[in-house]
Amino acid sequence: MTQTRRQRSPRGSGEQLREALLAKAAELLDTSYDVDSLSIRTLTSATGVSPTALYLHFADLNELIRAVKQRCFTELGDRLRAAIAAHPDDPRQRLRAACHAYLAYARRHPGHYAMMFHTTAPVGRTVSAPPDEVRTAGIDTFRLLVHAIAEALGCSEHDAFEAAAALWTSLHGRAHLTATLPWFGLPDEDRYVTLLVDQLVALHEERDQTSRTSPRK
Repeated sequence: MTQTRRQRSPRGSGEQLREALLAKAAELLDTSYDVDSLSIRTLTSATGVSPTALYLHFADLNELIRAVKQRCFTELGDRLRAAIAAHPDDPRQRLRAACHAYLAYARRHPGHYAMMFHTTAPVGRTVSAPPDEVRTAGIDTFRLLVHAIAEALGCSEHDAFEAAAALWTSLHGRAHLTATLPWFGLPDEDRYVTLLVDQLVALHEERDQTSRTSPRK
């Protein structure tokens, strides 16, 4: 298939080209679902530019992948914020909406979701920490869950961290199984999310009641 070459970009449009490359990379991931299929040649061919043009914005493929990861985490965060904002008067419904938004993003954009957690480290080897910009984007997204749980449980964000980690693990596990084992009979998503939220609330209330009734030493 012959690719249409882009017209020479006017001066000052370098940022536009960078964004076009990132958008095209995300688009390719959404259609191939295969992180390892993303290459500089594939991307530049699909974008209609030369590899030289890409190297003006990214040192190598790894730097491009880091930028895509950051973009995807930010995009997921935006979806969570929108879902949370749609329920201003009900903290528990905000939390449920955030869970649904997380799972919907993973389901609708499996290539993006796979990229966010992609690593080239061999099995059994320690995975190195991501670059600061990727780590920050991921933590900012996670903090949305922490905040939503803190409001739903009526506790501080410090106390909500453990519950948020458990919730994120559960959501990620379902998202991963949905993508890799679509034939496995997972519970209905509404029931699954309701179960997670109800269990977190019940556990928090039980611990809170225990702490109030336990004799102080």
